[in-house]
Amino acid sequence: MNSVFFVLMSMMVFTSGSALALSAEELLLKLSDLGLGVPVESVSVGSMDGFYRVVLSDGSALHITQDGKYFIYGDLYRVAGDKLYNHDEEKRNERRRDLLNSVDESETIVFAATTDETLGTVTVFTDIDCGFCRKFHEEVPEMNSLGITVRYMAFPRTGIFENQGESEYTPSFRKLRSVWCADKQQFSLTLAKTGHNVTELECNSNVENQYAMGQKMNVAGTPAIIYEDGRMTMGYRTANQLALELGIQ
Repeated sequence: MNSVFFVLMSMMVFTSGSALALSAEELLLKLSDLGLGVPVESVSVGSMDGFYRVVLSDGSALHITQDGKYFIYGDLYRVAGDKLYNHDEEKRNERRRDLLNSVDESETIVFAATTDETLGTVTVFTDIDCGFCRKFHEEVPEMNSLGITVRYMAFPRTGIFENQGESEYTPSFRKLRSVWCADKQQFSLTLAKTGHNVTELECNSNVENQYAMGQKMNVAGTPAIIYEDGRMTMGYRTANQLALELGIQ
C-alpha cells in the first residue's frame, strides 16, 4: 500500500494546477496511467459531496476529490443519531457477500449442521498446516451440533508458487489441492488437519481461484471467518464463541 500512497502524492502535485472536476472514467484512466501497484477495481461517486470512492482489488478504498487533487486513505465513518458506523466496512461487507454468492457450493467443502434446522452458516478460508485452523476444525462437530454449517474455502498461507514467476507449487497449495481433489473431501481434510499424510492428487480444484478470492477480500491469515452478512473476522473460535457471535446461543 505504500506504493499507492507515494503515487497518489505525485498525482496531487501533478493536478494541483487544476480545479476542474474529472469524470469517473477520467479518474480511472489517470489512476491506471499512474500505476498504483494495486489494480483499481472501481470508481464511483462517493458518499461525501465532491468525492469519488475508489475501490482497489484488495477491497481497500480511497476517497479522492473530484478534481483529483486530494485523497483520503482510510475508513470513512458516518454518524446516525448517537451512533457511529464504519461506512467503508459496511461497503466491504456488501462486496464480500457478493463475492461469496458467486461461489458454487460444490467448489467448497461443507460440514453441514446436524440439527433439524440450520441456524447459521460461516465460510472459512483455511490452510492445512495452520495451527489455529486445526484447532478450529476440532470444534466443527460441536458447531454442527449447535446448528452451524461450516463452508470451507482454500487459502494456502504460503501462496501458490514457491517463487514468483516459477511453476513449482508450494507444499501448502499441493496439500490443499490434494484434499479438494479427493473423492471423500471431508475425510481427507480431517485427515490432513490431524497431521496425517494424504495422497497427492491433481485436478481442476479451484484452489487457485479461491486463493485469489481471499486476496480480493484482503484475507491476511487463516482461519478467516466470513459471516452471512459479509462481516469478516480472523482467528480461532470455539463452537460456543461462534454460536454467541451468530446470536444462536
